[in-house]
Amino acid sequence: AQAIHKNGPRKNKPFVALNCAALSDTILESELFGHVAGAFTDARHDRVGKFEYADGGSLFLDEVGDMPMPTQIKLLRVLESGEITRVGTNATVKVNVRIISATNRNLEQAIAAGSFRSDLYHRLKVVTVVLPRLAERREDIPLLIEHFMKQFARQHEKTVKSMSTAARRRLLTYEWPGNVRELRNAVERMVVVDMD
Repeated sequence: AQAIHKNGPRKNKPFVALNCAALSDTILESELFGHVAGAFTDARHDRVGKFEYADGGSLFLDEVGDMPMPTQIKLLRVLESGEITRVGTNATVKVNVRIISATNRNLEQAIAAGSFRSDLYHRLKVVTVVLPRLAERREDIPLLIEHFMKQFARQHEKTVKSMSTAARRRLLTYEWPGNVRELRNAVERMVVVDMD
């Protein structure tokens, strides 16, 4: 999602990510659209949502297949009108956001099961990128290792010159059930505790 954003015409505008599976229905709605003070018990101040933060840029909806049905309806309305309504008000706010979404679910099956809206699916499905499991594209592992080593060396202010051949071999032959996130965490762990 970040690569799509950084290589597109909105690259100088905000990139905002939200994991739709990590939040309850009410919090997800507030995170996406914002809220006004008094909209619910803990809403002491007006709050801008992810759509407004991402205005002009890209909003990455990770695990969109886990989005609750009421939020799907509101998301569809935003995609069709280009306007959001903060929780607790009827006033609309114009937004110009490119949506990038990802899911590990089969959305066609979710539609058949009634847990994902067909109209939202077709509205989101402009360009589809199918990304196989990391174990099915091992040629990407060395590139990802180098990228993560540089990223975490900077982040943790470490000097990392290389990784041992034995460590690389282990990373290349491992099955990676957690895919890129698991590889990322493994490389960060190696950088933090000194590589070997």
